[in-house]
Amino acid sequence: MSKSELNQTPPISAQQETFTTDKRSSLDVYRELTVGNSSLGFLTYYELLTLLFGGLPGLIGMGLRSLLYPTLLKQSGRRPAFGRGVLLRNPAALSVGNKALIDDFVTLDARKESSITLGDFVSIGRFSILAAKGGDISLAPGVNIGTSCRLATQTKLEVGESTLIAAYCYLGPGNHEKNPNDGTYISGEMDLRGGVTIGKNVWIGARSTIVDGVTIGDGAVVGAHSFVKSDVPAGATVAGTPAKIIGESAP
Repeated sequence: MSKSELNQTPPISAQQETFTTDKRSSLDVYRELTVGNSSLGFLTYYELLTLLFGGLPGLIGMGLRSLLYPTLLKQSGRRPAFGRGVLLRNPAALSVGNKALIDDFVTLDARKESSITLGDFVSIGRFSILAAKGGDISLAPGVNIGTSCRLATQTKLEVGESTLIAAYCYLGPGNHEKNPNDGTYISGEMDLRGGVTIGKNVWIGARSTIVDGVTIGDGAVVGAHSFVKSDVPAGATVAGTPAKIIGESAP
């Protein structure tokens, strides 16, 4: 391979380009990724809190994070709980309600002009990721997110009150369009379809995927391992790949 080929940048996504550019310092790139447009003083405070308390185990660690992490947030209710290794990106765009539980190694990532709002008593299982990339994520009071889920959007993702989302679910993925200039998908635009809206008292089974543009009505049930690409009426039970109506949920 020639030297010119080694130095040539392959097709990459807009996000990759943003965080690998030579036009800004490494510090500026890190600050944008970590605390958004906040000041260097806020970045220093964030670094200090996460360094000293982010991985502290046991009751002392939980207690200190619950006391200090709310000072990083846009808004916080009473007695939120933060597990070990919780990653808060752009915490000034995060709002957490009363007695919300954010378990170990959860990521709350609000990039660009985004926001993430967790209502009262919301529970986020360990290793789950909420990623708002130019859009907004809102979880109503009582929502329960299982282990290792990913909720992502570039527009909006709304989950209604007391909805249960089981482990390993993926909500909000959009479709990549091919870039006509270089023929690759990685550098193409996203086909955005308005986000995902899930009603209240919904149960989404383990390892289900709900793609961008889908609305799920109140009281619906999505069977495990389902791929949902079209709207689900209120009270319906759906399952399969793609998901189809197989019945009605119990009243």
